[in-house]
Amino acid sequence: MNKLGTKHASTVLHLTTEFGDQLIGGLGRHVNDLVQSCKKENLTIIVMTISHTEKESFSFNGGIHIFRLLPWQENSASFPDYFRNLNFRFTQFILQDLHMQFDLVHVHDWFFATTACQIKKMLGIPFVSTIHSTERERKQFNNGRVIPQIVEYEDQLLQCSDHIIVCSEYMKDILLIRKPNRQKFISVIPNGIILKDFTEMLGRDEALKRFPFIVKPFLLGMGRLVKEKGFQILIEAFSQIHRQYPNLKLVLAGSGPYENELKRIAKLYRLDSKVIFVGFLNKIERNTLLSKCEMVVIPSLYEPFGIVALEGLAASRPVIAFKTGGLKEIVKDKRGILLEGISSVQLAERLHICLQHPKDVEAVALRGYQAMIDEYQWFSIIRRTISVYNKVVSNRNFINK
Repeated sequence: MNKLGTKHASTVLHLTTEFGDQLIGGLGRHVNDLVQSCKKENLTIIVMTISHTEKESFSFNGGIHIFRLLPWQENSASFPDYFRNLNFRFTQFILQDLHMQFDLVHVHDWFFATTACQIKKMLGIPFVSTIHSTERERKQFNNGRVIPQIVEYEDQLLQCSDHIIVCSEYMKDILLIRKPNRQKFISVIPNGIILKDFTEMLGRDEALKRFPFIVKPFLLGMGRLVKEKGFQILIEAFSQIHRQYPNLKLVLAGSGPYENELKRIAKLYRLDSKVIFVGFLNKIERNTLLSKCEMVVIPSLYEPFGIVALEGLAASRPVIAFKTGGLKEIVKDKRGILLEGISSVQLAERLHICLQHPKDVEAVALRGYQAMIDEYQWFSIIRRTISVYNKVVSNRNFINK
């Protein structure tokens, strides 16, 4: 399968849990934008992901080969069993049924660590890993139980990957604590924005029907509804200022297992009519809310990067966030508003100041938009990614000769 004579990657196989319309969070959006940008650089792209129907399928969509697969056995006894079944099927399909050559595997997060390592061992094809987040850090803020098997798969990627990509210096530091010997094999390449994706919005009548509240001012929080995203702190902060702004709403966009608890908290503060849950948004709906909101508020307790911050900057909206994780690398240099402490009181005070001084906040938004233009567009980020691809393929070819 490997084209041993080449010095550059020409075909890349992506292994991902999310792709296309099957999105959960930032990982899927990142992979979507990455493969579209790779295609524009004349790379052949194969995406292998999970089927969300009862059948496996293949499609050739927009120049991208997309395979959606099911676990080897239909019914899995447990999550580890499901993981093993799925990786077995992916590995078997690549070895026996794919019938396409590729130079490199790019695996996204821990889920397909076993498949990537097996393909490397059996075919000699190198792989790059993008580690979007880590199990221990995810769970530390939501009282969740760390799953040891996931940590083991992350360690497997750290040790076996020919190169590792992370989205922030924060993530690099976390990985180096675990594997300090991998320093020279880790590159920091941020997530990016395809700016033209932020131009299409719902027409006025359609927007008012879908979001009737947009005629009044509102704050916007977006993301997966899990505890570590900190939306409970945002609701508490909003409860401290809403009486001063009787027309102001708080809109939370996204879905997730913490949704019912967030609704309970809103009800506890008697904010049922003030806090609006709009569910998961498609791209056009997202753009509509971004364009109309007063501010994008990101109260995350843990955030490896924070693609929502980029989306806020791309929409020329002011972004306010706690100084956590990768957010402090995006929302800096007065191009956003960073809060040192994680506190609903601090957040409420800063929201009040921003609402009282809209011209100052507008200047922040303009600086943020310019930073996004200068640093976070995919046409420049993709070249750094392809440089990693070519380095890995070239080194592997040299070793195999």
